[in-house]
Amino acid sequence: MNFIPKLYQPENADLHQWGQKQANGSFSGLLGEMVNGKADVALGNLQYTPYHLELADLSIPYISECLTFLTPEALTDNSWKTLILPFKLYMWIAVLLVLLITGAIFYGLAKYYESLLKMKDDDVIKSRSGKELEVYKNNSDLYEVQPAGLYLFGEIVNSILYTYGMLLVVSLPKLPAGNSIRLLTGWYWLYCILLVVSYRASMTAILANPAPRVTIDTIKELVDSKVTCGGWGAETKKFFVDSSDEITHKIGERFESINDPYLAAKKVAQGVYAYYENIYFLKYLSVKRKNVALFNKFTDEDTNSTSNGTAVEAVESPEMERNLHIMSDCVVNIPVSIGFQKNSPLKPLADTYIIRIIEVGLVEKLLNDAMHPIKSLETDAEEVKALMNLKKLYGAFIALAIGYFLSLVALIGELLYWQFVVKRDPKFDKYAMDIYYSNKSK
Repeated sequence: MNFIPKLYQPENADLHQWGQKQANGSFSGLLGEMVNGKADVALGNLQYTPYHLELADLSIPYISECLTFLTPEALTDNSWKTLILPFKLYMWIAVLLVLLITGAIFYGLAKYYESLLKMKDDDVIKSRSGKELEVYKNNSDLYEVQPAGLYLFGEIVNSILYTYGMLLVVSLPKLPAGNSIRLLTGWYWLYCILLVVSYRASMTAILANPAPRVTIDTIKELVDSKVTCGGWGAETKKFFVDSSDEITHKIGERFESINDPYLAAKKVAQGVYAYYENIYFLKYLSVKRKNVALFNKFTDEDTNSTSNGTAVEAVESPEMERNLHIMSDCVVNIPVSIGFQKNSPLKPLADTYIIRIIEVGLVEKLLNDAMHPIKSLETDAEEVKALMNLKKLYGAFIALAIGYFLSLVALIGELLYWQFVVKRDPKFDKYAMDIYYSNKSK
């Protein structure tokens, strides 16, 4: 365009940046240079908005940027429920129902088998008389002898207990009598093996993986999170406050203007803030806080802009901070242009050249070159290692504590029953307790 540009920064550019309207009606920063006629062209990521169009002419957009929030990640400490994580809710309901139903079937088969044996004994008694019957009744090896193993399921409580024991891969003390019960036991064992193998495999995967991270990826989630939102300039706050969308308006109600992006990133890392900017600058902030090497590679100009020490503090204690996460949903995709003075004769020809620059891919190459140091130092998540620590075993200790508590409650209940029920029975005799219990069992 037959001119040599003289590039300069406005005074206190680090503080005023694009600039805002002052109390006396003047403008500071980059916009102030344009309004006051000190500069012909403004290069500064000027967004194509009515606010900027009132103060200067804008070229055709050369790129469209995603404006979103930098948010803190949160770790879900679900180690206390490790024992129930391998199965979903409906799976646990199905396992419980199968346990109860199978235990009831075992109890029913045992009772049916007992009734068959009782019918057999009654037939024997009817077929004998006199002295033979008296000898038969006095012989405990012949009369009312329960077959081996049938006691396991003779009572509903014991039936559920031993069915639950098989589910935990605990073998039965004796193989129950009755072909029907034995067949059911065999098939139930196959079910238990398949279930236990699935449970163990799922739990191994859970213990081997790190704790899942909770991220904010939508505006709705950001509103529900209750964290304070902030960004540069009063116009940004005005955009959210004037929004007709209810959710976006709620963000505007708690939106704060903040001029120091490094201080904002520090507050985000503390888990109390969400910072609004274009996605490229948010990547810059996120990687800069995560990589000390990148911090050392920045120019003196960037170092001077952080002379207040906020960026240095950010890398001193990373273990005390949360990871930074860029929200995946864009609040708005906004075009970006070059600024010119009002009615500038440079704009028509500049638009022609900008179209050519865009068509040949120069803007895309420029962006890739500028973001290359950021992308090269952008580290992936930590490698997943199958390491066990005490925190992952919280669920086991909680299960043990629940077992201790229930056992203590059962013990106290047994003692109270002994003191207030058994010992107050008129037939209770502490010197002949065998007789007392034999009469109770009849």
